[in-house]
Amino acid sequence: MKAELQRKIFEKYPKIFGDRTKPMTETCMCWGLEVGDGWYNLIDILCEALTYTYTTSVEVDEEDGKRLGIEPSTISGETVYYFTVQPPQVKASQVKEKYGTLRFYYRLEFDEKNVSLLNTKKYPELQKINDRFSNYLDGIIHFAEIASGKTCEATGQLGELHSSGGWLKTLNKQFAKTNVTTQNYLPKSEILKNENCN
Repeated sequence: MKAELQRKIFEKYPKIFGDRTKPMTETCMCWGLEVGDGWYNLIDILCEALTYTYTTSVEVDEEDGKRLGIEPSTISGETVYYFTVQPPQVKASQVKEKYGTLRFYYRLEFDEKNVSLLNTKKYPELQKINDRFSNYLDGIIHFAEIASGKTCEATGQLGELHSSGGWLKTLNKQFAKTNVTTQNYLPKSEILKNENCN
């Protein structure tokens, strides 16, 4: 992806791409976004979905409530402490094209208070909430990776998987026919038709 487009993404989502300045011994994000310009909007939408998610809460005991500085609530005359569970921070470790589609490799960082409560082993519901967050974020990323197989990596237009000498790219049919760098790429659907006719 062009440097100017990468800069826009990095500035818009600094927490997701916070590792981009680390050395290659620590992250593959040092190579930037290893995809075509056509996936700019797809990556932008993906990062927006990863950024704006939901929060929930879990009841904790008085000891942990006070330790974490949680303001108590009174419900039916009883004092209770609710810990607000924030979604984990997604940290991209590599964003690239592989086999013609997007790959978004990442790790999740849960906040310190969440981790400290998990370490007490007193709140199994918290682990279930964290697992749901993880599954939710996995689903968003999986959807974007699937959508990349229908989005031209060069233009952002409707595309399909193309092949040339074992190399795969998702391209718009018209673009693939007329662009000098992709003229040898044929749509997989046409290759499969020809193979079925033989």
